[in-house]
Amino acid sequence: MIRVSRTGVVRATLLVGACVIALYKLVALDGCAHAQAPMGGPADSTPPLLIAIVPDSYAVVPGFKDRVRFQFDESISERSVQGTVTLYPLDPRPQVGKGKRELRVRPRDGWVADRIYHMRLEPNVQDLFNNRITAPIRYVFSTGVPIPDNRVSGRVIDRINGRPLRTGRVDMVRMPDTLRYGTIADSAGLFSLSALPEGEYLAIGYEDVNNNRRGDDFDRSDTVRVTLAAADTLTLDFRVFRHDTVGPRLTEAQPIDSVTVELQFDGYLDPDAPLSTANVELFALADSTPVALDTVLHGWAYNAWRDSLQRARAAALDTLAAPPDTLLPPPDTLAPAAVPRAPGAPAPQEGALPAAQPEGPLPQRNLYIVARERIPPGTHAVRVRAVLNLSGLEGGGEASFEPATEEEPPPTPPPPPNGPAQQEPAGRRGAGSRLR
Repeated sequence: MIRVSRTGVVRATLLVGACVIALYKLVALDGCAHAQAPMGGPADSTPPLLIAIVPDSYAVVPGFKDRVRFQFDESISERSVQGTVTLYPLDPRPQVGKGKRELRVRPRDGWVADRIYHMRLEPNVQDLFNNRITAPIRYVFSTGVPIPDNRVSGRVIDRINGRPLRTGRVDMVRMPDTLRYGTIADSAGLFSLSALPEGEYLAIGYEDVNNNRRGDDFDRSDTVRVTLAAADTLTLDFRVFRHDTVGPRLTEAQPIDSVTVELQFDGYLDPDAPLSTANVELFALADSTPVALDTVLHGWAYNAWRDSLQRARAAALDTLAAPPDTLLPPPDTLAPAAVPRAPGAPAPQEGALPAAQPEGPLPQRNLYIVARERIPPGTHAVRVRAVLNLSGLEGGGEASFEPATEEEPPPTPPPPPNGPAQQEPAGRRGAGSRLR
């Protein structure tokens, strides 16, 4: 019979327990070491550096079946890996895997032969110290066809206020197979795409409200069809706005003075659409007696004429010169003047696109009608037809008003800003983008 002292049993039990705890700590430390920065040593403040891509950028690799590998100079964090890569032709959910120092990418349904692929690594790739890359990484390669040396660049502009649309998107959809390539505009509304397959494209500039990388019906957008060859360089301006499904409707008529009436609509009107007195009727509501009109003006044209008239009157009072109606500007000066460069502002770089400025008049929701003579007392009605909104849809309507009464003589009616006074009503116009 062998006797074991109680002290020996306790010591053996404590020793075994300590070994188990130490082993558990080592396993736990090994299991989570990849998810946090190493302890000790100087802090790393440098983002990961891309040192290689396999295959090389702009390589043509027929029959490619592997993953594209982006290799960095240090370990990459697993955070946000799945949202790191945007793959074109658009694949909403490409397969993105991670090695210790690399990202591996392939389409969810595999590579297609004779196709040009674009990738964009978003600036959320980070190392174990949470240092992110500072700019997107763009990559192009082909699975068989030559990669063309073409480029499409330009601006995405808010049509209503003429300002750049920050982070607006641009898609180039090749027809008829609908392969979709795209990019994001920068803070100045500028964008650039290159190395696109040859063909016919539907180019779309839009505001991606729900961030699904597609232009939806509720997004502000603008489109144009273009043809792109292997060595073409195209410049496109997208002036985005929310498209209407019905034409503009007249909602109110408000007298400005005894000969001028402002017409308000429920949507923005096309400021480039021609207008004439054939678009508007003015008559007494009691007996339908017509009132002759001198001109019909877009809001921008009326404002330009009004400002010019005020300056002319002020000059006439100062110099005791001719009456104001002889100092009215000619019709071709009613367009808004170009915005000058601010004093001390740097000149634009050679070959660079200028900063977005309003090109032509901005859209408004109103028109102005000017009668040839003072509008008689009594309720009057105005009837509008065939005016166009930004979507190229025709509209109109009818509204009534009481003429203004004033002691001073009415202002001199302005000359028509867009050609002869009597034109045919404006027809249907497209709402496409400008190709420059």
